Amino acid sequence: MKVKKTPTLKDYLAGAALANSLAWLTLCVTAFFEIDLTTLVQLLFLTYMFGTIIAGYLVTRKASEDHLKVGLKTGLGSFVFHIYVFMGVLELITGKRVLQLLDHLLILAVFISGGFVGAFLCKQFFSGKKSAT
Repeated sequence: MKVKKTPTLKDYLAGAALANSLAWLTLCVTAFFEIDLTTLVQLLFLTYMFGTIIAGYLVTRKASEDHLKVGLKTGLGSFVFHIYVFMGVLELITGKRVLQLLDHLLILAVFISGGFVGAFLCKQFFSGKKSAT
């Protein structure tokens, strides 16, 4: 009898923190340099995508099946974590709206697609290992 492994809530939270941390690290580092706003936005979306791909891959490795579903959950959890920090902490403390609704929706698309790509890569690598053995 095969045991079905699924990621825990702790795994999803760790993936969400990882997906967001690369972009936040980029924000902290670029604060010390003069950087054009459009370049900063492009860099942030790239780091959000890269972080979510890595998080989707790592969380999906914990699952024995439903890899794409786990990747989508990781992307959605990363977005919820992003909304909690931006809207719940930054905007509440500063009293200003940092990002508009369209920006948040674009970040949602980046998180969902990044989680899907990470899960797809994990599924491809695991299927290659299973066929080799």
